[in-house]
Amino acid sequence: MGETEIALAHGQLSARQLADGAYGPALESIATALRLAPAIAPLWAQFSDLIRYFSLSHPVPPPVRELLSKALEHPAVDPGNLVLPITTLALSRSAGTAFDEPLLVRMLEDVVIRDASLERVITDTRRRMLDEALPLNIMAAVAHQCFNTEYVFDETAEEAAKVERLRDSLGSLHSYAAYAAYRPLGTLQDAKLDGTPLASLARRQILEPMEEQRLAAEVPSLTDEKGGVSAAVRAQYEANPYPRWVRMQSSFAAAPLRQIVKELFPQAEVPAVEKPRILVAGCGTGQNAIATALRFAGASVLAVDLSRASLGYAQRKTLELGLKHIEYRQADILALGALEERFDLIECSGVLHHLEDPFEGWRILAGLRKPGGLMRVGLYSEAGRRAVLRGRALIAAEGFTPDPGGIRACRAAIRNDPSLVQIARNEDFYSMSGCRDLMFHVHEHRFSLPQVDSMIARLGLRFLGFEFPDSGATLTRYRAKFSQDSNLENWHKLEQEFPDTFARMYQFWVA
Repeated sequence: MGETEIALAHGQLSARQLADGAYGPALESIATALRLAPAIAPLWAQFSDLIRYFSLSHPVPPPVRELLSKALEHPAVDPGNLVLPITTLALSRSAGTAFDEPLLVRMLEDVVIRDASLERVITDTRRRMLDEALPLNIMAAVAHQCFNTEYVFDETAEEAAKVERLRDSLGSLHSYAAYAAYRPLGTLQDAKLDGTPLASLARRQILEPMEEQRLAAEVPSLTDEKGGVSAAVRAQYEANPYPRWVRMQSSFAAAPLRQIVKELFPQAEVPAVEKPRILVAGCGTGQNAIATALRFAGASVLAVDLSRASLGYAQRKTLELGLKHIEYRQADILALGALEERFDLIECSGVLHHLEDPFEGWRILAGLRKPGGLMRVGLYSEAGRRAVLRGRALIAAEGFTPDPGGIRACRAAIRNDPSLVQIARNEDFYSMSGCRDLMFHVHEHRFSLPQVDSMIARLGLRFLGFEFPDSGATLTRYRAKFSQDSNLENWHKLEQEFPDTFARMYQFWVA
């Protein structure tokens, strides 16, 4: 047996250990696999999916540090999976030295952090940057992070006044970095930073937004906007394209559509399609459309959204990754009934519940399937959104508004309310567009599983099963109670007992 075969065997062992809850041994096994075969991209994806569960302490063993360092740059790794291990590693250092952790400094450029303690470290450091020159790489990392979050962090009147004075006296690279931690460099008339250590910051804050605006204007329209709710939703996402992301896993072990669905649901009857045509309805900033195009072998994707700002962002990221099999169009789902093309798979995740009539939108999309075509749907759970509903009640009571000042004030109130701590753990809490989508959305429906079951029956569809991001833990809990049979009546019983099961949303497949 060669090193590659031995490495793959260790990878399989790691997967079994993780399924059994043996996280430490699973990490040792995947580390061995990567030491033997570092060129096998799926092993890096497996490491990424495992390490996201780990809270680390300084000093970390050198082999783990080396893996984290390489993972930060690897295209098969979702950098969001590295946030918890690297954040906890940095915060485990003595007080005030989190930025002595080089992995943290590098990571801040590519992610949105989601840790209240690290947010305090960043905001304290940012405040110091207005009065003193810190190491330029740290100042640049802070500025990257603040831009990634769309400047959602608290800002005092004193800081705002200092930023305005700073704008009139910019000169050194340190002063530009300090300014960029509070306002985009694109708000300046003439920031020439090419060839400097801040060139990547200037590209992110000046050139990329300009390119998005150009691309947004060029996206063709498929349909007109249909109704006042659609107009309001589009306006929200023009102002705050969602989700904000910088880097995602861009190297997938693509497999045929039929193989992937059969691995998820072995009993499903799925036609073999060599080159599936896929519709992503409500693609936002392109993350899901790109992942879908990379996941299914031979796929071509039509991705539609109401918001041109979101589509411009999606198109820029698609071009950045060199993908040629995704088309973007502006369209309203409720007006797609006239579309003549039919699809092997239709994905609509986190979108139908923002329509004026979710069932009508689902009916229209279901009619766009080819014979035997599949759908992957995501809907908000009434039970899973309990904490968010408490947050929305706070917003109504306090009169918080969905502008930057109102969102910052809302976040401060939530952090000070122990009953709302679950909201502060949500990753969307840590960016402006995420916070607005999470709690300030202009239109939102929520559902129970009996309601979902009823809609599936009315549409003449068949429930195949849920798809979870948690390495099988939820399915293990279900099967411990209800054996292998997956039906919505039993899932409803499980959700009543464990109401946070679908805290993100119901994510499921139908045929």
